[in-house]
Amino acid sequence: MSNTQYAIRNTFTHTGGWPGGTITALLPLPDGHILAGTKAGLFRSTDGGESWRRVIGGPADPAIVALAASGSDIFTSSEGGRLYRSEDGGTTWPEVVGWAGLGIGVAIALSPAYADDGTLFIATADGPLRSQDRGESWELSTFGLLDVDTLCLAISPDFATDETLWAGTAFGGFFRSRNGGRSWREAGGGLPDAAVQCLAQAADGTLYAGSESDGVFRSSDGANSWQWASDGLGRRSVDSLAVLSDCLLAGSASGIFRSTDGGGTWQACAGGDFVAFALRQAQDTAQTGSNGLVVAGAWQSGAYISSDSGQTWQTANGSGAQVLTGHAPPLAVLTPWDELFVLGLDGATALSTDRGETWQPLDFLAAHSYGAAITGAGRDDNFTLFVCDDDAIYRRIGQGDWQEQEAPGDSAVQLVASPAFDTDGTLLLADRDGYLYLSEDRGDSWQELSGPEAEGDVLALAISPYFAEDQRLYLVTAGFDGQTVQAEVWQSDDAGQSWTDLAGLSLDTPAVCLLPLADELRRPLLLGVQNRLITLSTNPDTGELVVDQRFLEADVRITSLQWHPDQRQILISSNRGIWQATPESDLAACVGLAEQTVVALLPGAAGLCAVTLGGEVWWSWS
Repeated sequence: MSNTQYAIRNTFTHTGGWPGGTITALLPLPDGHILAGTKAGLFRSTDGGESWRRVIGGPADPAIVALAASGSDIFTSSEGGRLYRSEDGGTTWPEVVGWAGLGIGVAIALSPAYADDGTLFIATADGPLRSQDRGESWELSTFGLLDVDTLCLAISPDFATDETLWAGTAFGGFFRSRNGGRSWREAGGGLPDAAVQCLAQAADGTLYAGSESDGVFRSSDGANSWQWASDGLGRRSVDSLAVLSDCLLAGSASGIFRSTDGGGTWQACAGGDFVAFALRQAQDTAQTGSNGLVVAGAWQSGAYISSDSGQTWQTANGSGAQVLTGHAPPLAVLTPWDELFVLGLDGATALSTDRGETWQPLDFLAAHSYGAAITGAGRDDNFTLFVCDDDAIYRRIGQGDWQEQEAPGDSAVQLVASPAFDTDGTLLLADRDGYLYLSEDRGDSWQELSGPEAEGDVLALAISPYFAEDQRLYLVTAGFDGQTVQAEVWQSDDAGQSWTDLAGLSLDTPAVCLLPLADELRRPLLLGVQNRLITLSTNPDTGELVVDQRFLEADVRITSLQWHPDQRQILISSNRGIWQATPESDLAACVGLAEQTVVALLPGAAGLCAVTLGGEVWWSWS
């Protein structure tokens, strides 16, 4: 933390946004608008991708997986296994209660006659589910499926009369139903033994299937037989397909490919990792081509547009205040020199040196490096920044050169520094396999710790501000029991050699914030859990554990905690702005950005910086 004192004022100025992010789904709407689903919520473009605005009041779970629409009804699924239906063209997004507990919907397909029959299908790892009442109730549609882990669906344009639909699965199965999903039969003759990841159907009825490892396949007889259609595309993994009137587009991890002969031959036309397409019909087709405007969604880098049937592409993430900022809720570090380093949960990294106005890649990382963890510690010229990728840890002391160090374990997923890092130089790291490592020499060397006997993932780590004296570490682990996340809070008083189970928590989502507070007698640990602030402390007279709990408003979800030592205030970032509380009082109040989901709050030399969902940057000046 900087030595600069700062005050919380209910005035924050938007200074920029980190453009791009991972687009997971694209949907053209009847009014010509386009919806983009990202890991940080929904965005809408009214001008073919030239500018974007976040959908205010969008789904409560912002990590979007799939989108589908018919008329004014729009469905979207989320990574948290929730389903939402907007009945007003995307203005409001109530949750579909009947879907609760049915899994993550990876693909949504609506009947062409949805307005009359209310029928839709959703693909999940446990098989497709069917609703015939616009999503109010659901039934499994798995009879005859030899592999239920369904990745994609396609519905016949004549579904109202022929009741035909197709499903591609994760282990190489392809199936067809001719009775509206009541039963299925294999229809993958000629397809490889690889996952079928996407489907598209041309106006003449030709089906196209994108596979995980063998490119594109074509069927002209309703899936009775399949032929390889990947000359020039090769054995690439194909994640998305789009059929235009004069060509076929395939999105892969190595770019967009285009075929004008139904998959007979392919030409590369854009680089990147593309996962979604949408076709926006332009009002003036003479200017934009017979197919209108094509929008493509990419991993990490956002939106691209083409106005010439996919032959050429340009980035289309907007500018100024109308930027698509869809990065998975980013981790952020602000240095004493107001450099803002960010890392998205999808591995994207960037740096802004002008308070969020412009962005640049981290030039010390390899071109295809995957960011895994980031943290900063220390004061003033001794401020030390750590950036972990999947192979190494990079360290910078002050404004010196970056040093590459070998990372312990198998790729870091969390890295935290001691609150007293200036004096004790302590770091705690968890890798993706759940192993823990401790460094007491600023990352020069690491020792593996004996973790607690717990199943599940590591959610949070923390180090006592008195670690040199008490050797205390904190850890939260969690597992999913099929309905809720069951978390355990652990404490070690011997630098991670043994652990004590302090408390158990039942959570809606796997999110816990830890903040050890500086109090030599009570040694309190503050937890932010959903809308609760829980304090675990030691009674100085008896040595017993004391648990205190207080609640914010019911719809508040805590995302991070920050301690303001000069004013003895706890600063709480949440899905409803920034809140302020004191350790002694039960009262808490919102003090800024009430309409925003704040994921990081960072004191800097010029004031207080807030980073909101997706990568928007705000400042409250000193």
